Amino acid sequence: MNKIHLMPAFGLLLAGLLLGGCEGGGSTVRAAAAVDRYVNLAGGTLTLHQALPVKAGEARVFLQHGEVTGKAGFYAPQCNFEIDSVDHGDISIKPDVFKILRVQHVMEEVVQAHPPLKVASLTLAGLDDGGISQQFEGYHFWLASPKQPQVRRMSCYGVHAEPGDLQAPTLQEIRATLGDIATISN
Repeated sequence: MNKIHLMPAFGLLLAGLLLGGCEGGGSTVRAAAAVDRYVNLAGGTLTLHQALPVKAGEARVFLQHGEVTGKAGFYAPQCNFEIDSVDHGDISIKPDVFKILRVQHVMEEVVQAHPPLKVASLTLAGLDDGGISQQFEGYHFWLASPKQPQVRRMSCYGVHAEPGDLQAPTLQEIRATLGDIATISN
């Protein structure tokens, strides 16, 4: 009889340990694609070397291939810096050294601008699954600077892919994405 009462408690304990293990491993980023070594970046620094313009009414500025871009590109790793408000005129995130408070592993689903075309015969036959899910996998780097408390985080994502092909960017890819604009170190 005691075994029956212990099973739910054991299941909750196991789930907690597994989830806790995922959170603890979330602060590491794979160094490079050909290397099976991970780098812990929590507690490290992100040094921004040039000002990043944030347009009025927006909260993010995107980087790809070492350049500021208008928006996220799908087919190469990209990063974006985010501030905590959209209620501002044109502003800039100024060069600064930010402490990396924590690193959070994330997966983001891509929102389709236009719904997929639905064909009645496919839906009635049960062959229409509503389209293929497309996602990005990456990291939120939660940042802190006493000079610029409005700067919230930098997020970096790998290429846009189907769930089975997702890969978070490596530290080498993140550094290439940032180029000369910023450096990240542990």
